[in-house]
Amino acid sequence: MNIKYLFFSLFALIVLSACKPNSIEIEVYTSDIKSVANGEVLEVPLKASFNLIGEDKENQLPKAKIIALKYLPSDSEVQIAKGTYGKVMSVVTTIPIGNKTGIQEYLKKNSRLAAVFVEGGTVKILPTPAALKKLNKELSTINFMLSVNLPASSTTFRIVGDTKEKMNISAIAVFSEKKPYLLYSKDVKRRKSIELKFMGGDGSVYKEIPPQFSVK
Repeated sequence: MNIKYLFFSLFALIVLSACKPNSIEIEVYTSDIKSVANGEVLEVPLKASFNLIGEDKENQLPKAKIIALKYLPSDSEVQIAKGTYGKVMSVVTTIPIGNKTGIQEYLKKNSRLAAVFVEGGTVKILPTPAALKKLNKELSTINFMLSVNLPASSTTFRIVGDTKEKMNISAIAVFSEKKPYLLYSKDVKRRKSIELKFMGGDGSVYKEIPPQFSVK
């Protein structure tokens, strides 16, 4: 077998099997953060994209899409399109936001792969281990190396102000409006919004800890 062909075949298999989101975008309103403090659980919009290099000769992605939809809300959308160097899978869905107790109760009746937790003035996105384990077990029937892993290579929170009172948002080692910040802090006023981008690639702290910000 040609060595170059073998190398690229193995590379494509590894990239296809990793299934780590290239990006995740979550939109949260300041009223959401205030509401969940009392135990309420809400659903917030999430967009995710997977850039998959290489050819899907065995048609694994459409099969993976069918399985993934079982773990998402019924109105979720999963699209597969041709990208520059392979396939792009886009997911439009929602995930719950709430405190730890509220989320735990919510997940007993609703299967979700991740959730936004609000605890002690900290807002963070975390995978839900039980659902993710079941999803990956089903995906392994297509390809034993196929799985979904979090955090994403980049996670963006868009925080929208919709309350009369302003809310202070602070975070460490983030990008906002394409500018890097070691220590970020800004008040979100009504009808205004900010974006926080957390990089989760190799060598980043947010590969090891969940993307998170503080509110007050």
